[in-house]
Amino acid sequence: MPRDATPTKKRILAAATAEFAEHGIDGARIDRIAARAEANKRAIYDHFGDKSQLFGIVLADHLDRLAKAVELRGESIPEFAGELFDYCAAHPELVRLVQWEALSLSPRQAPSFTQRSAAYQGKVDAIAEAQRQGHIDARLDPRRVLLLLIGMAEWTLYVPQLGEMILGEDPGTDQARADHRAFLVSIAERLLASR
Repeated sequence: MPRDATPTKKRILAAATAEFAEHGIDGARIDRIAARAEANKRAIYDHFGDKSQLFGIVLADHLDRLAKAVELRGESIPEFAGELFDYCAAHPELVRLVQWEALSLSPRQAPSFTQRSAAYQGKVDAIAEAQRQGHIDARLDPRRVLLLLIGMAEWTLYVPQLGEMILGEDPGTDQARADHRAFLVSIAERLLASR
């Protein structure tokens, strides 16, 4: 979030989150964001730039919150999948923002591409260190381990219809989420175990 988090800026960011999550980058409208935030359009442009810049700021804010809430720890890497699942299930707006980013932009056009790549490299390095310490199988490519964990954690949140079709139950209930989280951590432990 921008350093000067005035009430108006907070309202604009909240309104922009809702607008982008619902309509995506192309479908979002600054006038609707302004109305929802009880702010004028000029304030949005002055504080955040154009619509693309605002989307980048909104997404970065949500990804920063995620990074602070979910940490990949070398001694408990399988638990990362469960914690990531919990966070994303509790923050469906983040899931939708990332979906819209993927639908609207090429990978290199993703907001903060370089910074986000560096943050992911930090997680890859943590996995490689966990491998050196014997916590997980050292034969696995740590980059692909990270991709696997993120994919496992988030997939049913991105495509809940598949969860319901395959499992035969609403994947959004508290019990279904608890069961899925337990499965994620258990399968990650088995897949990554040192042999």
